Amino acid sequence: MKPLIRVVRAVAATALVFQALACGAVSAQPADWPSRPIKIVVPAPAGGPYDRTIRPVAQRMAQALKQPVVIDNRPSAGNVVGTQVGASAPPDGYTLTMTGMLNTIAQSMYDNLSFDIVKDFEHIGVIGEGAQWLVVRSDAGISSLQDLVQQARREPGKINYASSGAGSTGHLVMEQLQRAAQIQLTHVPYKGAAPALQDVLAGVVSVIVVPPTSVAPMVQSGKLKVLATSSAARVPGAPDVPTFAELGYKQLTVTSWVGLSAPKGTPKPVVDKVHDALEVALKDPAVLKQLEAEGLTALGGTSAQYARMVRADTERWGQLVRSLNLKAN
Repeated sequence: MKPLIRVVRAVAATALVFQALACGAVSAQPADWPSRPIKIVVPAPAGGPYDRTIRPVAQRMAQALKQPVVIDNRPSAGNVVGTQVGASAPPDGYTLTMTGMLNTIAQSMYDNLSFDIVKDFEHIGVIGEGAQWLVVRSDAGISSLQDLVQQARREPGKINYASSGAGSTGHLVMEQLQRAAQIQLTHVPYKGAAPALQDVLAGVVSVIVVPPTSVAPMVQSGKLKVLATSSAARVPGAPDVPTFAELGYKQLTVTSWVGLSAPKGTPKPVVDKVHDALEVALKDPAVLKQLEAEGLTALGGTSAQYARMVRADTERWGQLVRSLNLKAN
């Protein structure tokens, strides 16, 4: 029996050695990270605003991390496909996802999503945020937000507003305005922002909510007039435009934001390294210039702050989407 006991003890000891080595390898992984290229899944088309925003950020992060950072564009409605790819990736830090406010809206718009934007990611940090502008044609006979509200009260449902589609940021902001001002407007959804804006310019529809960058030239030329901005403070490039909060509608303080996230379970040391690289990028003048060109103000901040932002907007937009019974599928 003694030889058998010795064999059993030897096998057990060997197993413990391998277990210790395995645990050591796992614990050492964050310290060695990154040892190969990192991918950022962008759930939007190449050449679009998301893509133009992330590329200079990724380039600067690559310098900080001393590894290539490549962009993987996975466009789809609601950013669903790309975000799913990111959520289901191995939690090793080598696949990151560009997340944003659109994800928090889509969470309630789509039934049976295979991921939860709040629970299935380690949210690393916010890149930047941008305001929305409420604009009208300059000859629409509406000179201020107060004019718009008064006309809507006199003629409920007679004023049309355009959006890039049901559940879009512009749609939800206008729904909030109707509730806050107790007015009734008529929603005219389009398949995208470009045709919606075209019909506003043509006088087919009176009102639209859009990012400043998409209408700044038309505002400067006098074709469109800005009634209010959704930012917390006035936009430096348009100091004469009042905020919704100044005009008595604090609940319409809204920003469209984007950030970086990793799959749930990504080790904290890895998340911290990515966060630190992102903070380096957001201090780079070239990156800041590109963000400004896209109508974004660099934010930065802690991972915990970004997680709270994601959670808060998911709750905020979820309540509104459910109350309107909006569905994208």
